[in-house]
Amino acid sequence: MKHVFKLDDGRIEPIQDLMKSDKEFALRRILVDEKMGGAEHVTFGYARFDPRTSYHKKHAHPHAEEVFYVIAGKGIGGVDSEEKELVKGDTVWVPRAAVHWLYNPFDEPCEIIFLYTAPSLAAAGYEIVE
Repeated sequence: MKHVFKLDDGRIEPIQDLMKSDKEFALRRILVDEKMGGAEHVTFGYARFDPRTSYHKKHAHPHAEEVFYVIAGKGIGGVDSEEKELVKGDTVWVPRAAVHWLYNPFDEPCEIIFLYTAPSLAAAGYEIVE
């Protein structure tokens, strides 16, 4: 069983809300989950929001908590009704089923690493909240 993964090893899973075209999207790579490494309780990955990309709609994960950490750039994100500018070094905790969002209106990419407390994105659930 593999235990060390490079970023390029990650499985690309486009963030549908942020697709600009069939070939351009906010990059999300899953590095550890039930398919990558056999994780039973976590999904870990990396995402890159290109400058001025679409708004990652308000959504919730009914079956998982989420933590994400900004490793480069900045973005605007929120949990419940609190919205803030997020910069490199910020950590955001999202309780199970809490409404949250992230977008990048700035001129530089925003890069994050994230963790869900579920063995896959599908198991975490994804519900758009208008």
